Amino acid sequence: MSMLAQALLVAWAMALLMPRRLKFLASLIGLLTQIPLSQGVSTAMAMRGLWGDPSITTLQLLILSLIGFTPTAFSRGWRGPAFIVAIAALIYPMALGLGDVDPYRLGYQPWLLVAVLGAAAIAAWWQGQPLYLWLLAVDLLAFAAGLQESTNLWDTLLDPLLAVAALCLLIRNCWHNTRHDR
Repeated sequence: MSMLAQALLVAWAMALLMPRRLKFLASLIGLLTQIPLSQGVSTAMAMRGLWGDPSITTLQLLILSLIGFTPTAFSRGWRGPAFIVAIAALIYPMALGLGDVDPYRLGYQPWLLVAVLGAAAIAAWWQGQPLYLWLLAVDLLAFAAGLQESTNLWDTLLDPLLAVAALCLLIRNCWHNTRHDR
């Protein structure tokens, strides 16, 4: 699954760069990353070595984007990207030793984490944003099924690529909204 996830990343990037009438080629280019090149190493393998496996959340958002559904919570809003950036800003530095508490460890015994995130997802659904509940439900099913190599729930929910993409979206959406408010 991890090599196909890398192909999905490439397909999504190619779809962003291609004109609308040629978007079908994006999937083909993504699949070409599976072909072994030098010494049996494919582009997908090299990409996995560079940044690891994307989270299930990232894969869901990539698939939604490739099929033409761009969630408004991410495309124009600031709350979704801000939530992801805030969680990543809390987890990654502390997991690397900044501070005495390591919230990443909660992902190994995730019941408290599931309860907190479940409450947040239900609150988002209550406010008319069912996407968060859907993303969390699929993430939890994938985690329970053991679809990722990691046994930490955080790795199913979040990855550095998603955090960087969310930061870029947050900056873009905030800048765009302030430009149009003038």
